[in-house]
This record gives sequence, structure tokens and C-alpha cells, in this order.
Amino acid sequence: MNSSLVATKLRIPPRPRYEVARSRLVRQLEDGVPHHQLTLICAPAGYGKTTLLTQWAHETDLPLSWLQLDPEDSELGRFFRYLLAGWARQQPEVLESSLATLLSGMMPDRDALLSAFLNTANEIPDQLIFVLDDYQVIDDPVIHESLDYLIDHLPPPCHVVLASRAEPPISLARHRARGKLLEIGVDDLQFTYSEMRTFFVSSMHLEMPEAELDLLLQRLEGWIAGLHLAALTYRRNPSARAEEIGGRHRFIADYLVDDVLTGLPGDLRDFMLRTSVLQELCAPLCAAVTGLSTGESQTMLNTIERNGLFVRALDENREWFGYHRLFGDVLREELARQFPEEVDTLHRSAARWYLSSDLPDPAFQHAVDGQDIELVNEIFGRYLDVKLFGGEFAVLRRWLDLLPAEWIKEHPGLGLADASLMLFSGAFDDVGRRLDAIEEVLGQEPESTSRARLAQVTAMRCFIACFQGDLPRAEQYADQALRDLPDDDLTYRPGVYGALGDTYRANGLWREAHESYLKLLEFSHAPGFQVQSVHLYGALADLNLRQGLLREASSYWEKALEVIRNPELWGRLPLAVVGWVHIRMAEVFYEWNDMEQARAHLVPGIERAELSGDVRSLIAGNIIAARLELTGNDPDAASDYLERARALLEQSPMHEWLSRFERLQLELWLARDRLRTAVDWSDAMMKGGSWQSRPESESARLAVARALVMRGDAPALERAMEIVDELTNAARSDGRLAIEIEALAIRAMAHWSKGNRVEAMKSLERALRLAEPEGYIRLFADLGRPMLRLIQEARARKTMPDYVSRLLQAFDGGLSGKPGVSISLTEPLTSREIEILRLLAAGLTNSEIAGHLYISPQTVKKHTGNIYSKLGVRSRTEAVFTASKFDLLEDASPH
Repeated sequence: MNSSLVATKLRIPPRPRYEVARSRLVRQLEDGVPHHQLTLICAPAGYGKTTLLTQWAHETDLPLSWLQLDPEDSELGRFFRYLLAGWARQQPEVLESSLATLLSGMMPDRDALLSAFLNTANEIPDQLIFVLDDYQVIDDPVIHESLDYLIDHLPPPCHVVLASRAEPPISLARHRARGKLLEIGVDDLQFTYSEMRTFFVSSMHLEMPEAELDLLLQRLEGWIAGLHLAALTYRRNPSARAEEIGGRHRFIADYLVDDVLTGLPGDLRDFMLRTSVLQELCAPLCAAVTGLSTGESQTMLNTIERNGLFVRALDENREWFGYHRLFGDVLREELARQFPEEVDTLHRSAARWYLSSDLPDPAFQHAVDGQDIELVNEIFGRYLDVKLFGGEFAVLRRWLDLLPAEWIKEHPGLGLADASLMLFSGAFDDVGRRLDAIEEVLGQEPESTSRARLAQVTAMRCFIACFQGDLPRAEQYADQALRDLPDDDLTYRPGVYGALGDTYRANGLWREAHESYLKLLEFSHAPGFQVQSVHLYGALADLNLRQGLLREASSYWEKALEVIRNPELWGRLPLAVVGWVHIRMAEVFYEWNDMEQARAHLVPGIERAELSGDVRSLIAGNIIAARLELTGNDPDAASDYLERARALLEQSPMHEWLSRFERLQLELWLARDRLRTAVDWSDAMMKGGSWQSRPESESARLAVARALVMRGDAPALERAMEIVDELTNAARSDGRLAIEIEALAIRAMAHWSKGNRVEAMKSLERALRLAEPEGYIRLFADLGRPMLRLIQEARARKTMPDYVSRLLQAFDGGLSGKPGVSISLTEPLTSREIEILRLLAAGLTNSEIAGHLYISPQTVKKHTGNIYSKLGVRSRTEAVFTASKFDLLEDASPH
């Protein structure tokens, strides 16, 4: 899980130093929460909502998943990742769930997310309570709708507790009417007289007349923050009187805070004012802002907490603190009144500290608050690509919305950031208008200063053309941008290479795509490269696998997997891409005959494909799964996977995978002895005519050639030779190694069936020499017993003995039930029957066979009937096909 998830948000806060036992409310929570799906603690600031929850959390035995919410959590994926992280602190096994898998990818689908959440929740054996503090900061309607849906459908052991300053926009009336809602409001949270007296006497060590306390309670209406401020006032000025305090809460707070600050030592007061710009405080951060040392800052923080000055510890080690929100607001106003010239500087110092700590969200907020345009540009320069390619569009939108409109209009770098976000959202017309406006601004600057920015604009236009599939225009813009961009540009230059690579690949320009990707690979030090690298390594691996270069492809897949395993990228990679990497890695391991590793990658690959709904990955995964099952002698399971792939291909035809589907379908027919179906399919493919010109049809054409070889008659063998020779020449020209190897292997089988052993072994040896460096195994083994006979002959001839030995081991691993293999004949054929069978395979008619053997046509017909009976077939084609499975056609040519 990504370590950028802030751990303090998930920890139950420590008990405050000045605590009043709220036994009645703790008991209400303890008794009521397990019997209500939703508990809402709702009151304005200063009523002790967080303090109550903290007290209950430390006293209850119920398992609580705690989450302190911030405005940045108003994004669906981030919100649920924090929910999951809190859940995992109670039940670590949830990290192995489909919910965790879904959240490990960027931009999860909401419906899939809710379904996975509920499915996982339904497996919880014990109670679990999700506590969400400060829910009022969430402003995303999608999160409100999702939470509402969950509350309606959560299983009985699960409960949600919300603490909020205002009623959340969810269906409270419905939950209330159904008896699912427990409510604790202002009237419940107000201090009673007894609680107030305990606080003044035991916590603040103040002795006051009962009448004074009673009047104070009435004036402040039990408002805890006001009573706390009043206690601090009384501590400084014992002569203060309750009748002086009254009015609205904020007026009281202003009055009391001013009074409290006046009584503090100057250095402590100044420290509090200057650190009030911070939402959270730690000694190093305070030191960066105030100029004090880290040790001095820690001392100040300890003093503030010890004196009860409205700061709360956020962790048990008391390293992180936060001012009470209301108190912090008043401090910031006082800072602006006393030291207005320092406010921007303080924010800028905080921004620099956060940026140096790789925390861009608070850094950006402070940079904007500090009016530091240069720093804002620097943050965009460092994190724009990271956020874009990580799918954090909501974060970038929030950043841009924080900026004054004139900044975006007047500063091209910020305008380009806005255009980049629009580009990824598909708003191409809006991007074009933004780029036009940027060019207009740049037109007023000297060429020496505008050249690089204009090149960036041109690069953006290249990106638009690539997104729209307009390759000529993309190339034109790319040439212009690459000419004018600085050599050290780490955003737009690699962006051009990546966009061009994808566009070349989409247009079938494989070599150009490969060259562009390799150029992008030179920018591995660029910001955001890691997030992009999985796609890049995957694209390079795909291209190498297409060329049949298994080891190079595997190397790139391994690099992609290394990035995927990086916990820092959890939740920032497309789940479909991660699934694709695993599925294609499974394919490589299958070819190397490592079934254990193939399954180890295929299972998570298909899971991620299903969760992401990626059709291409699902098609590939089901086809590879079918091949694994077929190799494992389970044709029924293989058929199930193929049917799933068929349904997907009908909806989304993909030429390469359609072709591979057809080849595997043929192998399944052969495994089930559906010889006639296989032959009919190959005949239909050849009659159709269009199959040879269909894009990416090589696998299907190899399947047709194989069917023709298995058919075994002379015309079929000749046609098979024509097909594989065409494929061999084309593959050699295009560098398609796997196609060339398989074509040569089928060519060897055809020569062997024709009785031409010399040519058969020449073709086989060439195939073996091409295949051995890449480690091909299953390509040969999946061709069944006809290929086994050839490999055995290679062993007898001592051809490449080590490699041939490995191939024979793969055949030994499970030939029963494989295509082209069957059990022994119940009654052997006689020598005359074998002789006639071979002539049948050579394509001779009954009369021609009779003349060749000097027997009558009637005798030939009688022998043919016996052959059909012993082979269990009903036609000449089926007889030849079945005979090839028993190596009965070693010499099918007439002499």
C-alpha cells in the first residue's frame, strides 16, 4: 500500500491532557452504535465531537477503523483507499481482497468499487465500525451518494460513525425512519454543570463560586470551547466575571482568545501566531516557518499542550499537533492584524518545507496562500506528469481552481498545465482555445524568451493530433516541437516520443513505434517516468513478443512488474495495464513450459482484467487460460474459457486475438476428435478468400495449414506448403520470428507426411535453430504426435541434443488427450491395409490404387471398409486424419 497515505489520519488520537469523562455519551455510543447502521455526531466547532470519539475509542473493545478527513480526501479513490487502510489496521487480510486489488489501480469505477466493498464487508465475521471525523470537509457529491448507498446495504456487523459540523447531504430522513440512525447533537454534547465543574476544578485547577459557574454555564450554553477559553481567562485574571461574556460563539471566541493571548509570554504568543498558518504542526516544520531551532520548536509545542492552549496531539508520540479549528481561525486573523507583512513569507517557508518532504498537496496550498507564482510553477513542473499519468485529475483540478484566473491567463506555464488536464479529459476544443490564448500572450514576448514555451504549445498540439489518430499532423507538430524544445526538457520532449509511439503502434507501424519508445526510455530520470514506465515497458514487451523475441519481452515485463510492486505507486497505475502485464507474462512462461509460473501470473492478471472491465485483457486472458487447460488435459475447462473469449470477440473484434482464438479452437476440436469439424472449418476459411488479407491473420493461417497437414491427402499437403511458404517469407521480411518458426515446423510436418524426410528434417532443424535462443518449447509440443515423431528423429540424428532433450520432456509431460494423439488401436491394420491407407492419403482413387497394387477395385473397396472400421471413421478424410495420429503415413507417396 502506498506509504504516501498519511498514517496520523488513521490513528486514534491520544487522550487530551485536559479531559473530562463524558461517561453518559460514551455509554450511549457503546450501547447504540452496534444497533444502528449510521451514527451521526453533529454540532458546530468547539462542542467536543472529536474528544468524545477519542474517549470512546480508547475505552471500547469494539474494533474501530479511524479516519481523520481532510479537504484533499474529496476524491472517490483517495477516500476509499483511506477507508481500506483504516480497515486493514483491524483486519489485515482485507488487503488480499478484490476491494484492495481494485483500489490498487487508479481511477476505480464507482459501481465496481461499491460492489467490491460490500462483497468484502459481507465476509466480515465480526463487527467493524468505520469512524469518519470532520466529514464536513467532504464536498464531492459522488462520495456522499456512495456512502449513502453503503449505509443502505452494509451487512449487520458493519457500522459507520460520522462526526460533522453540519448535517451531511445524505438521506438522513430515510435512515431515521428505518431506525438505522443514532444521533448525538448540540444538546447532548453541551457540558452539564457537573462536567463543567469537573473541568474547572480538576483539569484547570480553578476554584470558583457555584453561582459564578452556573451563570457562566448559562451564558455559554454549555459550549465546551467557550468554557475552555473562559477558564484560561479566569486563570490569568481571577477577577473576571461571567456577566462580561455573552453573544454569538465567534464573538465570544474573538473576545476570549484576545484576552488569552494578551496574558502569554511574548515568545510563546509570537510562535503561536506564526505557526497558525499551519494546519498540522511538528517541530521541524515549525522551525522552518519561525526560524527557531527544531529543539526550541518542540519545547514550544510541549508548552502549548501542557498549558491547554487549544492544541491537540495527533499521535501517541506527540510529534504532530493541530490547533483547534476555531482557535486557529482566530489566531490567523490576529496574525494578519499584527504582522501582515509576514503572512506570505510564512506560507512560502511552509510550502518549501512540504515540497522538500515530497508532500505536494500542502506545498501547493501554502504556495498559493503565499502568492508565490514561481513556486506554484515549480510544483506543476515537478508533479504535473506524475498526477496526470497517475489519474489524479481531481487533485489537479483542485489545484487549478485555487489559482486566480488571471494567473492562468497571464502565465503560460500555468495555462499549459490547465490545457494538459483538459487534454487528458478529452476536451480537445477547449485545449485548442487555451493554446491559442497562450500563443497570443507569448506573441507579446521576445522570441528569445518565448521560443521554448511556443515549442511546448506545439508539443501539446502534437498530443491532440495523436489522441485524434491524425498521424501526419502529429508528425508535423512533433518535428517542429523537437527542433525547438530545449535538450534538457523533461516533460514535453518525452511526451512527444510517447504519444508518437502509441500512435505509430495504433497504425501498425511497429518499427517506428519501437524507435519512439526507445527514445522515451532515455528519459527515465524525468518526473513522472515511473508512473509511465509500466505502459512503456509493456509496449516494448508487446512489440518484442510480436517479433517472437521472448527473452527481450520477458525482460521488459519483469521491469514493468518491478515498478508495479513498488508500494509508492499503489493506486496510481491503471489496473487494466497491470492485468495485461501479468497476462502476457503468463504467455511467455507458458511458451517456456513453466506452467506453475504461467498460472501464478494468469490468475492475478484475469482478476485485474475483470475488475477493470478491460476487454482486450479479458480476451487474451481467457485464450491463454484455455491453452493452459488444454495442455493440462481438461478440454471441457478449455472450452469454457474459449466460449468466454468468443462472446467478448463478438462484441469487440480484435484481429490478432480473433486469429489466435481460431487456432486454439482448431486445437480443441482435434483434442476432442472432432476431425470433420476441423476440416470443414479449414475448407470454409479457404473458400471465403478474405482470411488471408485480414489483418493479423497469421495464427489463423497457420491453423489452416496445420489442418491441411492433418488431413494428409496430397492436394491438402500441397496447399499447406503454399500457405506456410508464404508465411515464412513474410515473417522473415517483417522479423516475425515466432511465425517463421511455426511455419517451418508445420512445413516439416507436411514434408514428413509426403514421405520427404530429408526436406522435413531440413525445415525442422532450421526451426529449431531459430527457436532455441529464445527458449521456445510449447510451440513444438502443442503440434502433438506428428511433431513428436520429428523431434524423435532429430534426437536419433543427434541434432541439437540438449535442446531436443528439453523438447522431448515437454512431450512426455502430457500427450494423452493432446491434439493429434489417441489411444492404441483395438485391432492393428494389416500391412496391405497400411499400404492402401498410404495411397488413399496420397490422393489416389480406388481404381488408381488397384492398378498400382495389381488388385481389383472391389478388393480395394473391401480393404478400405476394414480400414474405416478399425480406425472408427466414416470417410477417407477422417481415415487419413486419424492415421496421421498413429504415424501410419510415414510414406504417403506412390512408388
